[in-house]
Amino acid sequence: MTATNERNEITHEGHTALNERKARIKNLQAVEKNTSNGNFEGLRSFAQDTTLHGAKFLFCEGFIRRLVWLGMIVVCFGVCIYQVYVCLKEYSLYPFNTKMTTNFNRDGNQLPFPALTLCNLNVFNTRRFRQIARGHYSEGVIERKIADISLMTTRSDDISTFDFKERNRELFYRPKMANETNPYAVKFSHQIEDMLLPNGHLFHSCSINGKKCDASNFTSFLNSLLAQCYTFNAAENGKPEQNASFAGQQNGLKLRLNIERESYIPNLIWPSVGIIILIHDQNSFPIVEDFGIAVPPGMSTTCAIRRRNITNLPHPYGTNCRKGTLEAFNGASQIAYRKQACLIKCRNKFTIKSCNCTSTKFKADPAVPLCAPIEEALCVYKSLEEFGNSDEKKKCEKECPEPCNHIEYKTSFSYSGLQRGALIQHLMSFLNGTEKSSVDRSIYEPLLNMTKAEREKYIDDNIIALDIYFEDLSVDIISQTPLYETWALIGDLGGTFGLFLGMSCLTLFEFVDFTFRKFVHFAKGDRGRRAVNVEY
Repeated sequence: MTATNERNEITHEGHTALNERKARIKNLQAVEKNTSNGNFEGLRSFAQDTTLHGAKFLFCEGFIRRLVWLGMIVVCFGVCIYQVYVCLKEYSLYPFNTKMTTNFNRDGNQLPFPALTLCNLNVFNTRRFRQIARGHYSEGVIERKIADISLMTTRSDDISTFDFKERNRELFYRPKMANETNPYAVKFSHQIEDMLLPNGHLFHSCSINGKKCDASNFTSFLNSLLAQCYTFNAAENGKPEQNASFAGQQNGLKLRLNIERESYIPNLIWPSVGIIILIHDQNSFPIVEDFGIAVPPGMSTTCAIRRRNITNLPHPYGTNCRKGTLEAFNGASQIAYRKQACLIKCRNKFTIKSCNCTSTKFKADPAVPLCAPIEEALCVYKSLEEFGNSDEKKKCEKECPEPCNHIEYKTSFSYSGLQRGALIQHLMSFLNGTEKSSVDRSIYEPLLNMTKAEREKYIDDNIIALDIYFEDLSVDIISQTPLYETWALIGDLGGTFGLFLGMSCLTLFEFVDFTFRKFVHFAKGDRGRRAVNVEY
């Protein structure tokens, strides 16, 4: 009985396995049939296999259940599409952060000392003019010419008369080439060797880090509005760049200057007295007339500085910064690109268009002559005012973005009084021959016939003490960094699709693969029939 049951069970198991095999073969044949009929792999079959969450339930039993799952997938897909729009919109704005850090000089390394450009606010030195013209004109003619120069600086209507031109033909001379020198700007402006006070045994009118300096440490250039200006530590003509090893007021640059107030030409348009200074990087062209700081006489002025390294982002970020160099001014070599210098070049092109001459020597315009002094008064100044409200300036603002990398100096000024008695004693020693100096003695000879009160007033009216030093030797680094980068966008989109649909990049590739194979199948027709191997 037992053996019979065992045989029946084995026979039953064999029939069951055979039936299962037949059912599997039938299913495979059905798949083969569907394949041959063009229903390649079917959407139902793909939905069962794809990693897209919820797709397999679109073909489950029950209409209501399929409808609910379809709604859920549509809603989640809609949320993803909205989030894609939001992310792409935010990314298209190219937002950025501005980060400020401080690089402390812990190793005790030297820090490059900046360049200092200074200009006397008086464009025409009457003392120097009288001194040079005395051998060519009578006293009456000299005073008349000084009066005419004053009319020119105030842009009086009298300078357009025939008599004015006959008296001052030299003011109408226009250099033929831009590399020629404007004689009035060079000869009759304040000279740096005259502006520096006479040196003494213990007194230096110019010193850097405790070491004596002089007029040879300055480089001169012509400024369109301020005549001849001077730059200390320009690092040009083979001269080494000065460095700072220590911070604090006892170090840095110390200047003691005489502005010669009595030699000023009357000028109601620019009635200030003193000097104007600009602290800048050696590779930057000093635009003193626009960004300089006025320093008055009669005071001791101290200026603490901090170095800043600034980095901006290029296109497509908002700053749209520009790299490279800019053709230099005054026939010098290439200078680092700066927005302000770019605007000045645009302004000069506007002047050339209006006046057919240039107020400053630009290397970019070698064939354009310098304007005659009278043209400076009649045309150039007017064109500068017109440029401020012109369409050319608006266009130039767009064409002159911020530089990608530049150095600037933050300044902090403080003021105190001068020791009049000590300065008077030093100057009298110079006049009496006790202190030897190469400074023109005639500048200070009027002190010999002054009272004590008049000498003190002379100090208040003429003398400037200027100290420039590093507040500390650290460097502020201000840099722009992208706030929303490409990988952050990809991460946001991936997180959104993963959270709502469970999708990944491979899920997308599944759809691509399915679509491609479907297309190939339709293209081949019956030749795309798959072979089905069945094992018995």
